[in-house]
Amino acid sequence: MTLSLPNNAWLKNLIITGATVLLMTLLMVLFADKASAHGYVDSPGSRAILCKQGQNSDCGAIIYEPQSLEAPKGWPNSGPADGKIASAAGAFPKLDEQSATRWSKVNISAGTNTFQWVITARHSTASWKYYITKDGWNPNAPLSRASFDLTPFCSINYGGAQPPANYASTCNVPAKTGYHVILAVWEVADTANAFYNAIDVNFGSGGGTPNPGVPAPTGLTSPAQTSNSISLAWSASSGASSYEIYRNGSLVGTSNTTSYTNTGLTAGTSYTYTIIAVNSSGSKSSASSPLTVSTSGNATTYPAWSATTVYVGGNKVTHNGVNYEAKWWTLGETPGNADVWKVIP
Repeated sequence: MTLSLPNNAWLKNLIITGATVLLMTLLMVLFADKASAHGYVDSPGSRAILCKQGQNSDCGAIIYEPQSLEAPKGWPNSGPADGKIASAAGAFPKLDEQSATRWSKVNISAGTNTFQWVITARHSTASWKYYITKDGWNPNAPLSRASFDLTPFCSINYGGAQPPANYASTCNVPAKTGYHVILAVWEVADTANAFYNAIDVNFGSGGGTPNPGVPAPTGLTSPAQTSNSISLAWSASSGASSYEIYRNGSLVGTSNTTSYTNTGLTAGTSYTYTIIAVNSSGSKSSASSPLTVSTSGNATTYPAWSATTVYVGGNKVTHNGVNYEAKWWTLGETPGNADVWKVIP
């Protein structure tokens, strides 16, 4: 009896097809953990969300995805290394820059406070924990375990339940004075990861009364536009010594008056501006209401972004009226929400 072996070409195709399916399955498993749960502290505003809102500047890619500060759980015994705590193990390194004046601060009082999370992907949760820097910590040194009291001042066992899209922790914040950092940790139940949010806060000298800031600027308008410039004007804020001007969430200039002209722009393109007032001690206001205005002339447009098209580094697309350039290979990642895309000025 003679046995017939499969055709070599058929066998080769079978092996290649099987390997491809296996690779795709592995990639889905590997990236499912990373994509399955995301969220950030919205109030009091975390370092990341204040970057997205324009109150923190020079933040890097976190402005596109404040919900993605994900790293191994188990802090302080494991998790992000010292010096990389605010960036979730270095994923967004700009957030690890630390000094007494680097970040905008949220006024807070000791006692009962609510920490409001925005959950962009609801996932079963093990716990919520909140840590705060020690008295006498060094605000000009990278954040480390030595900076914090390693016993959480608030710990909530969530028992694997699924949180709502807007989850609030009610905690008793200890009395402090001056600048401190609160580390909020959301531990996911069924993955090895957690989400880490640094919150820069300011306590008043009495341990519960915030230092006075300055009002938010109002009346933001654009008196004039050209093909490559936009002029801005706004009402004065009492107590302000200067103003910071933000375009599409990034700091583009400062002014000692209530006007500013942004130059070097692209013709026929829309830009969104906000203004933040700063007093002589460096305290900052909340951002003004945003103003969207366009330069004159015709804009350069590119093919509309498609969720089913593979893009490689250098490819340019238009999405929701904004032009983007891909940094590397991508498929299905939405411009404006993913680090792979950068805005074409």
